[in-house]
Amino acid sequence: MAYSFKTSGWPERLWRNNNRPDIARGNVPGSYPYSAFGEFVTDGAVSNGVVWETGMPTTFTVPNNIQLTLVSTSASDTGDIGIRYLDGNLIERTETVTMTGTTPVTTVATDIRAINKAYSKSGPLVGNVTMTSGGTTYALIPAGDVQFNTSLQRVPAGKRLMITSIYAGSASSTADAKTVVKLETSFINGDSFAEQGWFHPLGGVALQNNTSTFPDFGPFPIAAGEWVGFTFKCDKSVDVAAGFFGWMEDE
Repeated sequence: MAYSFKTSGWPERLWRNNNRPDIARGNVPGSYPYSAFGEFVTDGAVSNGVVWETGMPTTFTVPNNIQLTLVSTSASDTGDIGIRYLDGNLIERTETVTMTGTTPVTTVATDIRAINKAYSKSGPLVGNVTMTSGGTTYALIPAGDVQFNTSLQRVPAGKRLMITSIYAGSASSTADAKTVVKLETSFINGDSFAEQGWFHPLGGVALQNNTSTFPDFGPFPIAAGEWVGFTFKCDKSVDVAAGFFGWMEDE
């Protein structure tokens, strides 16, 4: 049976959902591949943590039109740091900050509301680079690394995040260490709690020195302005990692 755009719209729906290689190749206007990775190494039990860089707060914080101050623990860090953030209107922006070692430097942007990506453009860092505002750390790139490893992301205005695969793992030198990792979002039943920073679980896995992967499902949509990421709890010291793959598209 031949379908018509004028009568059904099905060809467009099938094309958008079944041709992921076209999105990966950049052939779909407004769409691009998107992924997130987070890791946290605990020094004991954690009751409610976020899978993001070790040294970050264990509770979720919501930036509200802030300016970031970047500083390293090493004078040798004088390269460039790229930041992908959402501005006061949740529009995705980028900025490059040139580090001055142990001397603090601030971003030009003063209306940062979420940091989705932060990475070194000059290779592995010598010291720990923190990005703070008002005494709160909003991003951290550890010494020897090149990026801020965080599973927590906020969807830009005018976009929709489509998640197609997720994974989570936990490793510990203590064989009986137990970890529960949950995928959570800031919305439930049509209600948004993005501004409050309240998370609602979509699902989770219990791990004991193991990894769970859920490939090729969905795609599961995350609406513009919403947060999505992984949280965890553990009864002993563990190294927990989690992330997702998918794509961004226009609403």
